[in-house]
Amino acid sequence: MATVSRILVPVDLSDGSREVIDYAVKLARPFKASVEVVHAWEPPQYVAPDLLVAAPGWNSQSLEHVAVEAATKELTAQMNQGEPPGVPVSQKIVVGEAASTILDLAEQDKCDLIVMGTHGRRGLPRLLLGSVAQKVVARASCPVLTIHLSERK
Repeated sequence: MATVSRILVPVDLSDGSREVIDYAVKLARPFKASVEVVHAWEPPQYVAPDLLVAAPGWNSQSLEHVAVEAATKELTAQMNQGEPPGVPVSQKIVVGEAASTILDLAEQDKCDLIVMGTHGRRGLPRLLLGSVAQKVVARASCPVLTIHLSERK
């Protein structure tokens, strides 16, 4: 059986993120593996620089700062839910396109496993929104375990 010492857990901060974190922690315990929970914030591609210039005091750096700060608060709140992990767990917010950022981080941190949620979109929504999980599964150099997240009401 392969040993697992580092598990990367990309989350989108949706309601299902905590479910994925809990699953990864349960997997990590028998191996005494560390868990790194990461959220990749993607700067919007549709914000015209002219709009930011028209808003006094705003620029792309201030937008990024506010977004990263909000994501950090949300991730911290999610991390504080649930039972104590019993294994080392860290959290990180990174800026960049989600799939490539996750793949780069997995390589850089020498992760043995990626555990991530997927919403299982099909048809037009999948075509329009893409699937971060699908891109990661297709290109990762380590195993990827996907957890199907049901829609939460």
